[in-house]
Amino acid sequence: MARTYNLQDIFARNLKERRRKLSLTQAQLAEKIGVSTSFVTEIETSRKAPSFATIEKISAALDVPCWTFFCEDGDKLPNDVTVMDQFAYKLKQDISHIIDVNVSLTR
Repeated sequence: MARTYNLQDIFARNLKERRRKLSLTQAQLAEKIGVSTSFVTEIETSRKAPSFATIEKISAALDVPCWTFFCEDGDKLPNDVTVMDQFAYKLKQDISHIIDVNVSLTR
């Protein structure tokens, strides 16, 4: 049976894996984002949840979009997720356009 995780657990696991891939210690990450090392430990062990502002700082420090931390196996996403971001943005634009066209046709 597959193990299920809540968002906080998924975030914690992806954060830890990404940090390790970049060979950063918890102390180094903490310094980059302006928090204590113990707070990074608590996030990575799912004892505390970071604020949106802290998530944005983590994302910038680890050079990945925020959303990757919330994806199952987000730590296994390609390093160049900017291509994926561009694709997702274009897809959202296309879907919005289709919806707008359909709405205008039904009026």
